[in-house]
Amino acid sequence: MDMRITLHLVRHGRTLWNEERRYLGHEDQGILVEGRQQLLALRERFCTGQFVRIYCSDLLRCRQTLNVILPDSTMSVIPDDEDPGRFIPGVEYDPRLRELDFGDWEGNTYEDLKSDISYRRWIDNPAEVTPPNGESWEAFCSRIQGFLTGLYLDLKELLHVEEALDTLVQAEAEAEAEAEAEAEAEAEAEAEAKRAGYGCGTQRVELDVLVVTHGGVIRQIAAATLPDTEFWETQVSPGEELKLQLTWDGERWQGVRLSE
Repeated sequence: MDMRITLHLVRHGRTLWNEERRYLGHEDQGILVEGRQQLLALRERFCTGQFVRIYCSDLLRCRQTLNVILPDSTMSVIPDDEDPGRFIPGVEYDPRLRELDFGDWEGNTYEDLKSDISYRRWIDNPAEVTPPNGESWEAFCSRIQGFLTGLYLDLKELLHVEEALDTLVQAEAEAEAEAEAEAEAEAEAEAEAKRAGYGCGTQRVELDVLVVTHGGVIRQIAAATLPDTEFWETQVSPGEELKLQLTWDGERWQGVRLSE
């Protein structure tokens, strides 16, 4: 089976530390009222979308973002200031989708840290320097890759379940057609089963998947799946979407940008 997906990567709405240009990793901040208003454009864009799977960082700002942009959510369109970022049934809240943990640098700005030699070395080569009490680049990349591999396995399991159900439907339809001895009904049942099935062999399966996460995670997913793409080449502002088309090549996702 040739699996191809459209991956909708949404960065959470704007927070206070985004406004102040402070490093925001695992600190659990909510989104600003203005950020929630900005997300309504995405809600409108997704009103006709059908996502086979929805994944979300478990941090508050991403949960609140999903509550706003998911059209069929029963949550308030604009949560109030006390909204806890309620969990939506059927959504996979995955801590692997968290931003990099900046450790002791959380809440600081470039101006605060620019005289720190370790910080300057980290800016130049994050793979070789880890923020004090923070997360190494290797650990960050590893968990993002773990999510991407898990995404394939999750979708593969979903398709196998659907195929099993379609096989059962087809068998029941054929049995009914044989009992009634109506060749036309049998042919129609087989055709319907084929239309409903995801197929097998080399048939291509195309699925839409929504991921609500953080800027660094989106950059790393793009770097891991798009040819000749460096981490810092991808820029997604808070409350905006990057859309990728990814195909599983047997070992990893390979993709192209569908939006900037």
